[in-house]
Amino acid sequence: MAPMNDSERLSRLRHDLSNPLSALLAETQLLLLNESQIDPETLTGLREIEALAIRMRTMLREI
Repeated sequence: MAPMNDSERLSRLRHDLSNPLSALLAETQLLLLNESQIDPETLTGLREIEALAIRMRTMLREI
């Protein structure tokens, strides 16, 4: 098997990071659907997770 070039490595890394990131974002957003039942501290944490996951997804799409 031939070694991967930089483009192939980057594509693989993007793919390997995108799948768990999508799951993290989806689960966080599902929890946020019930925000009235979540204490303020946890709600703040979930919103931060959501914002950071969206930021990471944008970064992955740009590389």
